[in-house]
Amino acid sequence: MEQKKDSDTWIDNASELVESYRKLISIRVVEHTSHGISISIIGILVLVVVIFILLFTGLGSAWWLGERLNNMKAGFFIMGGLYLVMLLVIIATSRKVWIPHIRNIIIKIIYEQD
Repeated sequence: MEQKKDSDTWIDNASELVESYRKLISIRVVEHTSHGISISIIGILVLVVVIFILLFTGLGSAWWLGERLNNMKAGFFIMGGLYLVMLLVIIATSRKVWIPHIRNIIIKIIYEQD
């Protein structure tokens, strides 16, 4: 009779432990999901601001160059060429520089513990 009570107690404790781990896992999933979503929203907002900064800086620089060269088209083509060179540099260095760097940042964020 005593063994039956001990085994029942052990089974009850094991089931409580499993339930506690299930709750802990669900809480951690919610925590990581909310963290990821908030970082994504901030990233999108930063991207929009950067796009506007590049747009207006590029337009202003092209306009200024066009006035200096007395040829507006040349100013805009020069700025377009500069942006093209920047794009080509980013693409050329993406495999060895950008992708590993971004991957490491994402891994640090995922495994960041409070």
